[in-house]
Amino acid sequence: MKAKVLIIGMFIMAGAGFGGFAQETNTKKVSGGVGYFMIGYSGFSVSDINTQFQISGYPELQKGTISLGGGGHFVYRNWIIGGEGHGLPGGKVSNDRYDLSISGGYGFFNTGYIVYHTKTLNLYPLVGVGGGGSSVVITEKANEPSGFEEVLCNSARQSTITNGGFMMNFSIGADFFVLADKTENATGGWLIGIKAGYVVQLNNNQWYFNGRSLQESPQGCISGPYVRLTIGGGGLVNQ
Repeated sequence: MKAKVLIIGMFIMAGAGFGGFAQETNTKKVSGGVGYFMIGYSGFSVSDINTQFQISGYPELQKGTISLGGGGHFVYRNWIIGGEGHGLPGGKVSNDRYDLSISGGYGFFNTGYIVYHTKTLNLYPLVGVGGGGSSVVITEKANEPSGFEEVLCNSARQSTITNGGFMMNFSIGADFFVLADKTENATGGWLIGIKAGYVVQLNNNQWYFNGRSLQESPQGCISGPYVRLTIGGGGLVNQ
């Protein structure tokens, strides 16, 4: 928890620092909008639940996965309002007795402010609120069925537990306009960028099975750091 607070504090301080720098270097305001596809890596907070899995003879869940998603935002006089969503396909880990797989996703409503901009570059911090969740599928390898009827006769070989709830997003983004049309007062065209941040799931210690809460649930969720490449397009006009 202390690490999460430290990381979030660093993003807030960085945003404040960018803001002070912006006031000294660029006083123009911009308006417009952009949209983009995102691909990157997202970390998971699974150390506590992995301890329980290890004690019980299960493999440990992976601590991160590729993320795929998209988003966009409107800009009015440097203020940003937008949203984004991401799928986390996860992956499978195995030992001699069990297979485990984790997957999830989340979405956010974001607000922020462009603290520095040129004709080709925009820098901005974002804070988002939203929700998300994850699921862990536990499969016992023994007596795996070879036919459909065997599955119907014994369907309890696999269990799925779920976890989800309210989440927050803290990030810093940079957009670079490439192959863009530039005039004295406007820039528009293709862009590439990068976003780095941390997502926090506030109720991360409750797991569910078949809609019922599980007592003494360990902590474990899709909170964690991320870094993503963005590819898209849009335009901004000086005001």
